[in-house]
Amino acid sequence: MLFALLACDKAGVTTDNASPTTPTSASLTPAAQQTPPQNPEDLMPRVRASEAIQLVKDGKAVILDVRGTEAYKAAHIKGSIDYPLNKLESGDFAGLPSNKRIISYCT
Repeated sequence: MLFALLACDKAGVTTDNASPTTPTSASLTPAAQQTPPQNPEDLMPRVRASEAIQLVKDGKAVILDVRGTEAYKAAHIKGSIDYPLNKLESGDFAGLPSNKRIISYCT
């Protein structure tokens, strides 16, 4: 089971103390209901930081830093893997576990 979760500074991304900001169909205007997402990433599920931490602690997920090697060298989430975003986008998951959730982040 392989899941790739992308959340790159998008509206609707939640933090531990915030409630999800994804609108429900009841709260959208008819025009907004018919508008497709602007980016494929908009369709990806989001996880809260606390959920990501627990999944990693439980051995059920890995965290990928997709910002680029220079940004990774400057600072990164402890235990995260430096993995190029273009590899994920092209479907190249070589070297990643196939039995864990893949949680990626960028800023």
